[in-house]
Amino acid sequence: MKTRGYVRITSFMAVGLGILIATSVANTRNMNYYKNELEVGYRHSLSELAECLSTVNTDLNKCLYSNSSSQQQRLSRDLLANCTSAKNAISRLPVSQLELGNTYKFLSQAGDYAQYIENKLRNGNPITEQEHKNLKVLFEYSERFSKSASDMLKIVSSGSRITDGSVKSSTKLSYTPVSGGFNDSVKSFESFPTLLYDGPFSDRVLNKKSALLNDSEIKTREECKAVAAKALSVNPNRVSYDSDELSLLPCYVFKSGRYTVSVTKQGGYVKSILYSGVISRSDISPENAVNLAKKYLDSIGYKYMKESYYSVNNNICTVNFAYAKNNLYVYSDLIKVGISMADGKIVSLDSATYLTNHTGNKTFKDAKSPTVAQKKLSPYVSVNGVKKCVIPKEDGKEVQCWEFLCTSADTGEDTLIYLNAKTLEEEDIMLLLYTDGGTICE
Repeated sequence: MKTRGYVRITSFMAVGLGILIATSVANTRNMNYYKNELEVGYRHSLSELAECLSTVNTDLNKCLYSNSSSQQQRLSRDLLANCTSAKNAISRLPVSQLELGNTYKFLSQAGDYAQYIENKLRNGNPITEQEHKNLKVLFEYSERFSKSASDMLKIVSSGSRITDGSVKSSTKLSYTPVSGGFNDSVKSFESFPTLLYDGPFSDRVLNKKSALLNDSEIKTREECKAVAAKALSVNPNRVSYDSDELSLLPCYVFKSGRYTVSVTKQGGYVKSILYSGVISRSDISPENAVNLAKKYLDSIGYKYMKESYYSVNNNICTVNFAYAKNNLYVYSDLIKVGISMADGKIVSLDSATYLTNHTGNKTFKDAKSPTVAQKKLSPYVSVNGVKKCVIPKEDGKEVQCWEFLCTSADTGEDTLIYLNAKTLEEEDIMLLLYTDGGTICE
């Protein structure tokens, strides 16, 4: 063969090899791209599953406290919706690898049982003792499955990848179906309600105009600047105008060092305070911080505020306050205050809920006695305390209630149960979570 032929063959082979290498590189890149996309999808679904399982756990816990047919029906609907949502999340995950088969079985029965209970209650039949025990068993399973999903989420957050097969349940969970004799054929709900709180009735009903501000005098920018200076305990010369806040609660926004303060144009109320610095130590007690927060609110014109719950994070004690006068707690009028655990100074304030809902003194009339109301509570709870209060509903209305602080005979946990003071129907249930950082509700 001539030299020219060898050159041609060599050239063709070189070109072919180059194409092969280029194709291989491209395929590898595409494979890595799709693998990364798959990993992102898996992580999103695992996060959704963990959140849904946590909510399922909360729903089942509330079912153990409730003694109202209407409330039990609502909780059952919520439970079925959240079980369906969790099962949808599982369907987008590698079930065998993550060992989610028993989780899926549990969710299927919990959802089925929820619809069984809801149908029974709708027909006027109460929950029996055996059915209550079944709910307790499902609740105990939900705690374990919820923890397992949370543990896997932590493994992913530490850098492990689901697509590499390095994420598995730390504990292999079994599931033994509970008895009940209910129909396994159920229909899924299309809507999935959100049941998330950072305090009792926090941030509820904020999408309406404020009657308090509408009836207040319009303030000048300079007057609002003086309010901001007083809120920060500084000379007005150290406060500068930053911008206008155009919202349902129009404000002037001011800056002073690391602080940002919003003051309403009508009425001149402090709507929010935010400190952008870092609190690096904790030198005062939470109890001291709560007292300082209450004194601070009183000093800037928010009277009759009573602390309800607090939490400590990043050396900041955040306290939830409710308007309370004549021993009547108004949970629609809330203010959240953050106090530095280093020196007791104000670092945050949010009074939007209060400014939106406050309309002056609320009344408490035509109410049944707390003794009569207590008889409507579940026989599976014991009462530790009672208050009269006004709570907001999702539709913007307010309802006067008896608030019972109760302990469950099933779990030993505490909860707040709200009974309508006129009808004695259950209006809401809040689970109390005691942590090293304080008390929160869900």
